[in-house]
Amino acid sequence: MRTRLVRIACLFTSIAPVAAAVMGLVSSPALAQEKSSPAQQSDGPGSAVPTEGPKTGAAPPPAGSKVTAPKAGVGAPKASAKKKAPESPPLPPPPARLWLIAPSPHGPWTLRIDNEGERPMRIPADVRLLRLEVDTLNKRAKKTVRCAAPAGLKPSGFPERRALLLAPGQSYMEHFDPRLLCFGKDEAALAGGSVVRTWYGWGPPPKWSKKPPAAPFAAESTDDPPAFAPAPGLAAPTVVLSYGLPPKEAAADAAGGTEPASPADETAQPPGDKAAQSSGDKAAQATDDKGAQATGDKAAQPADDRAAQTSADRPAGESAEKRVPSDKDHGAGARGKPIVDANTPRLELTSEPWSDAASPRSIVVRVSAKNAGRRPMTVAIRSRMLEFHVAGPNGETVCTAAPPTGAIPRDLFRTLKPGASADVSLLLREVCPADTFNREGLYEVTATLHANEPGSELGLDAYTAVVPAKNTTLLRVKSAPEPFYAAAPRAVPTPKPKPEASQAPEHEEHDP
Repeated sequence: MRTRLVRIACLFTSIAPVAAAVMGLVSSPALAQEKSSPAQQSDGPGSAVPTEGPKTGAAPPPAGSKVTAPKAGVGAPKASAKKKAPESPPLPPPPARLWLIAPSPHGPWTLRIDNEGERPMRIPADVRLLRLEVDTLNKRAKKTVRCAAPAGLKPSGFPERRALLLAPGQSYMEHFDPRLLCFGKDEAALAGGSVVRTWYGWGPPPKWSKKPPAAPFAAESTDDPPAFAPAPGLAAPTVVLSYGLPPKEAAADAAGGTEPASPADETAQPPGDKAAQSSGDKAAQATDDKGAQATGDKAAQPADDRAAQTSADRPAGESAEKRVPSDKDHGAGARGKPIVDANTPRLELTSEPWSDAASPRSIVVRVSAKNAGRRPMTVAIRSRMLEFHVAGPNGETVCTAAPPTGAIPRDLFRTLKPGASADVSLLLREVCPADTFNREGLYEVTATLHANEPGSELGLDAYTAVVPAKNTTLLRVKSAPEPFYAAAPRAVPTPKPKPEASQAPEHEEHDP
């Protein structure tokens, strides 16, 4: 017990000096000075209110105490951040103008890109970069049809071989078939009254993206630094397709097959040819005036005089009885026309309207031969009897049919009832020359059936005829050994617009 009491007393004696020292520090004026007032604690480090120094009436700290200086920066304003460099003004848009010229729904159409600026630009001269949105009026079809080249035909990046530098005042013009883009069932959207919106190039970045547009570009500057901002795509004015024929075809029909020259052809025509053409037109006009004058004189001549002149011109030995129609002319047909049996058996040939092929090896054409008569027929129809006329980018080619062999067995002759048909499918690569489909693009294929096996060696009376197809097959080849374009692009001077009729000079009126 005593030992415990002694230990407790020693413990209190050792703690007493420590407690006295702590109490002295708490009550010292130096420690009180270091503590901040409530007003100073409420102020943040960014406050502009300066810290107050020690009050004048305050007692100086004792000689042995440590005085702490106020912290630097407390209550002082922060240093201003570095100013951003002034941003350069944004570049203007490219002075490229896109046109889509569609004189008729069925083509050909024209793609035109003009450089309306004062500095040159670089564009991809490739019609396969076009995208069309067609709003149709047909209630049975889709309201909006989107037409574009397929993935195998459209270039994935910038086509370097089609890069074209347009100087100020120059343009790029290309004629194309709109069915290259609106292929298959989408061709029905190309009708009168349809509204066509055109985009050329690649799509712009999304609206939410803050990044600048990245290559490839449909129009970009050739200068360094660039004179204008690059554009990933160009938009053309909206076009409404007409219902009639294009002006060129309508004028050709009215003039009996002669087609007038277009403004672009006149621009590219040499001056010597224009002068020769003008002199030839003047001579033809003078001849026409003389012919019209002679016709007018004949029309003004009395009927009796014309009859007398006609009889005088006729030879003396010619009798008037020859002008009387003979008995052969009064047959059962009207005016000697042969009698046609509408019920006789006959073949009608049709082919599929379109075919989309990935390569020349996969081109398949399906042909159907139908008995359009009212009586049955016996006929032999083989794939080697088909002839094809191919019109494509490399020109025209005829894939001929095989001659008759006279060795067809009896079981290959079939009997077609009225309305029955026989279908034939074949690979065109097997019947056409090897270089027929060496180019990418559109082809028009017309089939003709040569039913040339009469079956006389078997005692048959088979149907024989040469039957052309009622329609053509539109063929699109996506990939081929030769590229889509055979020649490099070429820039032409921008065509000048024609003066309107209101701007034409008026004719002066002369007093009588």
